[in-house]
Amino acid sequence: MKKKVLVVDDEDLLRELLVQTIKNSGYTVEQAKDGAVALEMYKTFHPNIVIMDVIMPNTDGIVATANILKYDPDAIVVALTSFSSAKGDEILKAGVKEIIGKPIKSNDLVTVIKKYLD
Repeated sequence: MKKKVLVVDDEDLLRELLVQTIKNSGYTVEQAKDGAVALEMYKTFHPNIVIMDVIMPNTDGIVATANILKYDPDAIVVALTSFSSAKGDEILKAGVKEIIGKPIKSNDLVTVIKKYLD
């Protein structure tokens, strides 16, 4: 059975690029535009890993990560951000396993996913 990835980003073009990159690597992918939708998608899709943007309208990635981890303490969430390293501590305290900086290299993204799923 294919491993499942949930991609959460409010930037439509970037989200679509991430989805295609991950699909092309053999994973099943669903997507959400913001953190509130992400939690609902998590509950129905049951992904093996979540790729979560940090800065989003409505529910941001830090709050969404906390909500997902409250629902499933074993969830694997990887953050996408263009934040400076000073913000990294706050993001990691939210419970993410790893931070990937923007702009994202598709090879880096797939490597991180494989690290947790393969």
